[in-house]
Formats: sequence, structure tokens, C-alpha cells
Amino acid sequence: MESPQLHCILNSNSVACSFAVGAGFLAFLSCLAFLVLDTQETRIADTRFKTAFQLLDFILADIPGLPGIPGPPK
Repeated sequence: MESPQLHCILNSNSVACSFAVGAGFLAFLSCLAFLVLDTQETRIADTRFKTAFQLLDFILADIPGLPGIPGPPK
């Protein structure tokens, strides 16, 4: 019979599970932020912000070890 309580599968370490949930939540929020900024890119007038946003987008897209679409060619 299974318990109704949550059970951490990461070596029964609640800190590891909390970290994984927090990292996933931050990744989800950053995806939403980049999605919104990508849709509004043509309306952004400040060139410094636009350049910083594009650089951060390229850097985060090219982090090795992360699954997904590969980043820009080097």
C-alpha cells in the first residue's frame, strides 16, 4: 500500500528534491520571460537593452549539457 505523502526519489534527500523543484520553477519562469521578450523584440527601442537581451539569449541557449535546440554556431 502506498503512502499519501510525497516521497523524494533523489536518495531520500529532501534538500536535493527542493533544489530540483526550485531549479525547474526558475527555468520555467525564464522561458516565459524570454518568450514574452521575443514577441516584443520589435517594440524594444533601447538598443543597449536589446543587445543585452540578445546576448543573454544566445549565452543561455548555448550552455553545454542542457537538452534542447543547440545554440548558435561558434
